[in-house]
Amino acid sequence: MVSLKLFRFRLNLNNNEVVEAAVRGVLPESYSLPQNMIKLKMRIALLATLLLLSVTTSSAQSSNSCGLMVMAHGGAEKWNAAVEDAVAPVREKIPTSIAFGMANPETMKAAVAELEEQNIDCIAVVRLFMSAHSFLHQTEYLLGLREDPPPFFISHHGPQHHHEPPTPVEFQGKIAISQTALLDAPEMGEVLATNARALSDSSGNESVLIIAHGAGDDAVNDEWLLKLDRLSDTVRETGLFRSVAVHSLREDWEEKRSQSEADIRGFVEEHTEGDGRAIVLPFRLFGFGPYAKVLEGLSYESNGIGLLPHPKVSTWIERTASELFIELSQDADA
Repeated sequence: MVSLKLFRFRLNLNNNEVVEAAVRGVLPESYSLPQNMIKLKMRIALLATLLLLSVTTSSAQSSNSCGLMVMAHGGAEKWNAAVEDAVAPVREKIPTSIAFGMANPETMKAAVAELEEQNIDCIAVVRLFMSAHSFLHQTEYLLGLREDPPPFFISHHGPQHHHEPPTPVEFQGKIAISQTALLDAPEMGEVLATNARALSDSSGNESVLIIAHGAGDDAVNDEWLLKLDRLSDTVRETGLFRSVAVHSLREDWEEKRSQSEADIRGFVEEHTEGDGRAIVLPFRLFGFGPYAKVLEGLSYESNGIGLLPHPKVSTWIERTASELFIELSQDADA
């Protein structure tokens, strides 16, 4: 005989922070978590979360009927297809929809409606963006989690000022929104290391430049660079490269972009002198973006591959979804 039980355990991380995980599933009444799990390190903690995802999500479907909405910037056909492929593993396990656009009210409404058609009554929202700041206020307002609209709404056409803000999506159930993004994900460090190794000739004469979008606000841009530099430690730890640096293009802010372009070109020029070789990695979800034009006329190595199609992006989506399902489960139990 088995019964539905709730187990909570704590996992110590490398930085001495503690994560509490709640796992709901169909398990034997006598089952107890082994004590040695308390000492698991960060990588094992992430793996454990993923291994438990199927238990957590199946419970969400059976007891709370939860679904997942993934928000992504959106782009050309190949860009969107890469996101669809990354979401496919979790779509096989739970009801899932995608809302393309920068917190676009129409695609978000359609994504919620798609989940409602599958009889869900709670939604985990994973925001597949670079920065945790991206469109957060707008998202929370449009999903009814805050009453104050942002001062303007972002779209592919830039900031849009509305005399009347868009109407929030109507949904009667509970919603949990991810508060982190890809810059916060240790899995992305592994993606960068994989992409760098793929381009390396192991000569010891190579330097790596990782370029990200960045932000207009100086403090927020500094946060981008700090987080990206931490992720880049995984590239440094390969021991293959003379130097690893990060830059942001700040591509949507012309007055700041010109200096960023000069810094980026300067790095490549400096590190290709003599027998030097520069490897350029885009910290973008998909593709090389505008970087080929920025680097025009310079010698560098790049295959133009962003974070996708690396499977670790799917890993992060699943892990983040699992954490949100736990949050929804705890709210239901409160």
